Amino acid sequence: MGLFRLLVLCTLAVSCTTTSMPLKIPSHLPFHLRGCNDTDMLAMAASVLQDINNDLKEGYVLSLNRVSAVQEHRQDGLGSLFYFTLDVLHTTCHVLSKKPWRDCEWRHLHEQVYGKCKALYYVNRPLRILYLPAYNCTLRPVSRRKIQRMCPDCPSPANLSDPKVLETATETLAKFNENSKSGQYSLVKVTRASSQWVFGPFYFVEYLIKESPCIKTEASSSGYQPTDSGPVGICRGSLRPSVDDKKIANVNCDFFQSQKNESTHSPSKDVLSGSVQYLPDLDDEESQEMDPAEAYD
Repeated sequence: MGLFRLLVLCTLAVSCTTTSMPLKIPSHLPFHLRGCNDTDMLAMAASVLQDINNDLKEGYVLSLNRVSAVQEHRQDGLGSLFYFTLDVLHTTCHVLSKKPWRDCEWRHLHEQVYGKCKALYYVNRPLRILYLPAYNCTLRPVSRRKIQRMCPDCPSPANLSDPKVLETATETLAKFNENSKSGQYSLVKVTRASSQWVFGPFYFVEYLIKESPCIKTEASSSGYQPTDSGPVGICRGSLRPSVDDKKIANVNCDFFQSQKNESTHSPSKDVLSGSVQYLPDLDDEESQEMDPAEAYD
């Protein structure tokens, strides 16, 4: 695992050219630089990222790669305003799972998404006030060219509108429903897809599911009940051909725990301003030859 993380970090170091627009801060405020590896700054950064993840309504939980910059504006008697720049990575957890980012696994290198989150964080310890008033994140996938050079046999990203992707999702979900003892589920949205050639096209998909109005009964019939429920889980499925031209489907689904995730220390829910921007692969942009060190700043 240590070698894999080193490989990920080395790859991101040379391919990371993601930039994000800084949050607007009054120019007259005197900011003081803080140590990125200070224990209190790392703990605060972990809370910042957790608050960002709690605010997200779609996508995957972000994990902390490193704190790349911290500045503090001290306000006499009013606490401090911190300006964080965090390098982040996608995990395998969907944000609807509400799992803490520390409990989520990093993605494999060939499917990694990376970037920066810039955030304002207000801290007033005497009054026990901690809250996140604003943030923005800019993310993009790791370069396909670099992945192909390092791992030519790794799966490649697939277009979510590809009919084969939908076929993989529907057939793997059908297999899950066939073996389900608790109920039936329908497809909400495909969130990720990739393909690989293994004796034919091999597709991998991730998709959200919700409870279907068709409920299994003891008589094996379907009783229809209207439902406006949102996603209740995420499935990961694969579909591949076998030597006898039959398709082999594999699927596993994780269900989200119903839980309230309101922060007990944050009064900012009503005023929080946040956004996440997804940029295309660098291979799709004219700027792909830009110097990585320059573009990363």
